[in-house]
Amino acid sequence: MTDQDHSRPSGTVYGRGGADIRGGGPGGLPRAFTAGVGAGVVAVLGLGWAAWSSTAGGDSPPAAAAAAGPPTGAPEPDPTTPDPAKVQLTTGSWLLSPLGDPDTYLTVNGDDAKMSPADPATLTVVAGLADDSCFSFRVADGRYLRHFDYRLRFDASDDSDLFRADATFCQEAGTDVGTVRLRSENYPEHLVHRRDDGSLYIDKPEGSGFTAESSFMVQAPS
Repeated sequence: MTDQDHSRPSGTVYGRGGADIRGGGPGGLPRAFTAGVGAGVVAVLGLGWAAWSSTAGGDSPPAAAAAAGPPTGAPEPDPTTPDPAKVQLTTGSWLLSPLGDPDTYLTVNGDDAKMSPADPATLTVVAGLADDSCFSFRVADGRYLRHFDYRLRFDASDDSDLFRADATFCQEAGTDVGTVRLRSENYPEHLVHRRDDGSLYIDKPEGSGFTAESSFMVQAPS
């Protein structure tokens, strides 16, 4: 008999009986043990995430929801729909009335312009004498509405630059649909304003009622 025992296959290692530790987890731990530990860690992390998202993180919407646009099929704005606030004054024949009082009109009171329920003045609205993007207002006898010492009156044109500027007014949207405000071309801080007695001046905006008092309805002559 020799020193080597041929009854054991060469290269085989024999140890104590029990679980097979070949190919085990880290440090030689069994696979079943390491798998169980890993599942436990995942479960703990999942519970932690749920708790965080229900408190600090719950107020923030998911990224996909935050970035979402309008719902599919939402109607697009129609570019052909007219703007209801669009100013309606154009060249042609018009009556001007105070806001909310369609039975009162701009009238001719001697040389002055005034608001009155009697004798409405039909105004021929033309391109502005000093600025054709604005307007000038002429009555039947050929006189133009202009400001003089801030008061509105009717005068025949003297063909001067000053007269043309005094007789030119630039429109702005009024307080309601279909109303206008008229800004002086050469005194742009002043607007046509109806005072308590119905007289008309170009005034600087002042007081809570000024916007309504400087808004006028545009009406077609009957």
